[in-house]
Amino acid sequence: MSVLEKARLFCPDSNELDFQFMFNPDKVQFKEAVKVGESESARTDSGRPKVSFEYPKARTLRLKKVMFDTYESGEDIMATYIDPLRQSVQFQGYSTGDSYLPRPPIYKFIWGDKDYITCFVEKLNYKLTMFLADGTPVRAEVNLNLKEVDDSFLSSQARTYDEDLFGDRDTRTQPPEPVSVQEANEYYLNDLKEKCQNGTQAAEDKREEAKESYDPEAKVQLFEHANKGGNKVELGEGEFDTGDLGDLGNDSMSSFYIPAGYTVTFYTDPDFQGASFTVSGENYTASLEAYTTHFLSIETSRDESNWGDRVSSLIITVDEDAKNNHDQLMREAEALGSNSSAACDEYQERLTWYS
Repeated sequence: MSVLEKARLFCPDSNELDFQFMFNPDKVQFKEAVKVGESESARTDSGRPKVSFEYPKARTLRLKKVMFDTYESGEDIMATYIDPLRQSVQFQGYSTGDSYLPRPPIYKFIWGDKDYITCFVEKLNYKLTMFLADGTPVRAEVNLNLKEVDDSFLSSQARTYDEDLFGDRDTRTQPPEPVSVQEANEYYLNDLKEKCQNGTQAAEDKREEAKESYDPEAKVQLFEHANKGGNKVELGEGEFDTGDLGDLGNDSMSSFYIPAGYTVTFYTDPDFQGASFTVSGENYTASLEAYTTHFLSIETSRDESNWGDRVSSLIITVDEDAKNNHDQLMREAEALGSNSSAACDEYQERLTWYS
């Protein structure tokens, strides 16, 4: 023989807000839907309206005409059942782990071994339908609309459901006590302000870190004379023959700067011929003659190691590892910036609300 199980609203936020129904509902109605966008003027070739799929809506659950009756005991139905249920639509400041968020309590609707939905009470309707002679209400009919939420609203210390530890019987360590809405607003505003300010700086720092490995806007700089003197030409990734060196001309480069992530192979002859040597960035060489004489007497493919005024063509490439690292860091910066922007927008919006 099966045992009667009462439907429950289990509150991960506090055992004081657990609620057990006096009588089980006779039906549980769910609703799931998809948000679509429609345009009156947008039509397919066959004349049907075009739609765009936007997002799945939050699942809802409705409990209709749930009865409560204390006629035999004479208890006040408001104090015993309705007032505790009214707390489900009252705002308090609940812990999110590192701050507090003003919101209604979160529940799980549980009946028997079924955990149907994590939710908040979106709407509570009740009517009192019977009174004692002295005016004490002893019967009520309740309608509840529950809307699904995810667990991100809960503290890391939120309660987990145990059918034997319900309400006051749950003596386990409880989540942090909720604070007043005003205190929660202050906590939350300060948290948003910090995320806004720190997130913006963190995004900028991440962009600067990305540029340390590779900057797509940077250019290889070639100079006619030592110490960045004389004519200058700036070049990006690619192959550059004698005619591509502009004001610098042929056999006239004496110093150069190669930014991080770039590699340059220099050639003594046009059309990428002759002796060659390769340098990777970041590198600033104030004197090509001194650099090649000192470092390249063995590495160069030409016996004569003095390369001052001898470059006629060059190839500039980008290191793939450096580029990939840059792209990853820029994606991280974009995410930080997006989160920061959202925090800044919400901060300004809530400032308007609270004022």
